[in-house]
Amino acid sequence: MITLNLPSITVEKIEHIDKFVHIYARSNEVPKRCPHCTCRDFYVHGNKRQLIMDEPHGSRKVGLLLRRDRYKCQDQWCKKTFMQGCSDVNESHRATNRLIEYIHEVGIEEPFTWVAERVGLTEGNIRKIVLNYINQTEKKYSFETPSVLGIDELHLNKTMRLILTNIEENTVIDLIEDRTKKTVINALTRLKDREKIKFVAMDMWRPYKEAVYAVLPHAVIVIDKFHIVKMANEAVEKGRKSLRESMTAELALALKNDRFVMLRREERLSVRQSILLSGWTENYPQLKELHRLKEEFFSIFDSRMPRAQAEAAYAAWEQSIPDDLAHFFKPLTTAVNGWHREVFNYFDTWITNAYTESANKVIKGIYNLGRGYSFKVLRAKTLYIQAEHKEKMSFKKSIPAGVLGFTRAPDILNYGVIIPHDDEN
Repeated sequence: MITLNLPSITVEKIEHIDKFVHIYARSNEVPKRCPHCTCRDFYVHGNKRQLIMDEPHGSRKVGLLLRRDRYKCQDQWCKKTFMQGCSDVNESHRATNRLIEYIHEVGIEEPFTWVAERVGLTEGNIRKIVLNYINQTEKKYSFETPSVLGIDELHLNKTMRLILTNIEENTVIDLIEDRTKKTVINALTRLKDREKIKFVAMDMWRPYKEAVYAVLPHAVIVIDKFHIVKMANEAVEKGRKSLRESMTAELALALKNDRFVMLRREERLSVRQSILLSGWTENYPQLKELHRLKEEFFSIFDSRMPRAQAEAAYAAWEQSIPDDLAHFFKPLTTAVNGWHREVFNYFDTWITNAYTESANKVIKGIYNLGRGYSFKVLRAKTLYIQAEHKEKMSFKKSIPAGVLGFTRAPDILNYGVIIPHDDEN
């Protein structure tokens, strides 16, 4: 037995047909005025049954065959007809209000086609309902603009997406569909009080740089050091592979697992790995030089030396690269020299984009756990729906005690979405 529990609707008859439940019902609301002219003089002018979909009952779709009276206004200047109202029905979608709420909940977890099949509406209707819900939810939130902004990208559904973070607060403040220069400019322009941004951490993607200098000319760009030092490992990997290709199979076998040892920081090697590395570097001078260059480069960025000293250390390191290994390190030296100012801004600020990188992994996990969310749904889930926000009270605008006998409540500032991160990053 189904209990309808909709105050404005009276049930007349219920039919169960295969996977459907048909409920014959009528609206019990009586209008007080003509909605066109507010006249109180009108009369019943027939009636009409409409199919209104309701929240499913188990595996069955539920349709209300709702009878509603038609009225005709008696005012001589109006004479218009209108339908009997029903406060439990969403007129835009021919569905009950509770079905709309059900679609809000399920539509961000399941594919639109699945929801449409389950409730008896079209996929287009489900999409419209969910996206409208997302748009209305987004309007409720306004995130504070950070002083240290993180810009990065993450790869979702074969597309590079843009992510913006508050590095000081370890929060995510936006997730955007692509990362073109125009998109980045628009995203930065939308930030309120963007003059608050003092530093921007990012990788070496030229559209980011051009967009930041266009919209935030006062901000200092800091290239994430992890992107820089990663290139040293890539150089070592190229050199190692080149050496192995020139060896016989027997000699190459003696270098088993050399990749893991060569790329690992020296202080993190086990005793056995240190012994292996010592033997390899003694027997293969090229490996020894590759390892030295990698360790010395890392040491520069691991240090807390002043900027001028770091620039001098890098210049000396670059000069020490043997000619026969220079082509392996060419991408690294080209990048550092081409982005010199932004790279060495790190030594003035010690800012990294590690939090943003870590947040990317979590967002990818949200996407992978779903059934291929659309980007708009993923963005809504990440930023608004099911999201935990970092909020703080601000007393800056409160009225001093004693003025007019009361004190204004503090403002609640929202700093964005809390996404767990790996401290080791």
